[in-house]
Amino acid sequence: MLRVGIAVTAVGLICTLVAIAPLVIPSLEMSGLWWFLSMLTGVGIALVLVGLVRSARSRRSTRVI
Repeated sequence: MLRVGIAVTAVGLICTLVAIAPLVIPSLEMSGLWWFLSMLTGVGIALVLVGLVRSARSRRSTRVI
């Protein structure tokens, strides 16, 4: 889950860079779809956090005292 989250975050960051390109180049026009795709960054971060919590819980449950 961590690897998938990292990949989704990376794709989201690339989409964010494309979405903000019209701010740098005013003559460039992009569709609103890029803003939607840039929200993948948050989804990826959420997946990473869920993966970290699951990993911590599995380590805690397998610990033998």
